[in-house]
Amino acid sequence: MTNNDRPTKNERRQHAREVARQRADAEKRRKRRNKWFLQGGIGLGIVAIAAIIGIVVVNVNNAPAVSAAGPANMATGAIQFTGKGGDVTPVTTKAVPAKGSPSAVPTSNADGAVAVTEYVDWACPVCKQFEATYADQILDKVKSGDATLAIKPVSILDRSYNGSRYASRAANAAMCVANYAPDKFLDVQTQFFENQPQEGTKGLTNAEIADLVKAGGATGSDVSECLSNEQFKGWVTKSTNQVLADDSLKGAQGFGTPTIVVNGKRLDSLGDVITQIDAAAK
Repeated sequence: MTNNDRPTKNERRQHAREVARQRADAEKRRKRRNKWFLQGGIGLGIVAIAAIIGIVVVNVNNAPAVSAAGPANMATGAIQFTGKGGDVTPVTTKAVPAKGSPSAVPTSNADGAVAVTEYVDWACPVCKQFEATYADQILDKVKSGDATLAIKPVSILDRSYNGSRYASRAANAAMCVANYAPDKFLDVQTQFFENQPQEGTKGLTNAEIADLVKAGGATGSDVSECLSNEQFKGWVTKSTNQVLADDSLKGAQGFGTPTIVVNGKRLDSLGDVITQIDAAAK
């Protein structure tokens, strides 16, 4: 290269300016690309989040609702029985809807029959003893027309059966029978009390519960499905909570089973039940 081939000072200055311009343009393009990628990424992230939220909302909306609808023939939360001429007959009623509340258990009858209400837990040993002692005497008064009987199943003794929820499953069974085979309710109740498992055990399995229901005469696919699906699980909880919140049913130690009410009056002593019924009938 000769001196004549070398760029002049002005040419070198122009070349430097051109290189700087090209570098500046490249830097601007790089920043524009990064900005686009950043905005695009945020946009995609928002779309993805929106899609996830949409999926969650759809799944929530499509999830099966937890039903606390009550069983038929228990509009008061209890299954009621009347009698005449030696027969005991369940009173048929519509079910209480999930968002509804049971009507009040009758505290008197227009015909003068004494209104007897029993709050029982089929897992309760004291309930078993009470039934063995007084059930036949009370039913005799129902058969003669001197009294009506309402039985309200509750579940307060799950704690006594080693995490198996036996009391709640037994209460569900009671409600399944009330709903699908009310005329067999008393016979099934007898089966449960006669075969009551000891506290401190796991209670009865679902299959054993189904066997007792069948032994009491309540059969059919509707009954079987009600037991296996625990159809009235929500109602067991709802109904029991309503009972526990009723101060009129509490004694000195709170609410316990069995609780017996005669013409709206809670009995302090279980041994007074027949006396109280007779006194109310007079």
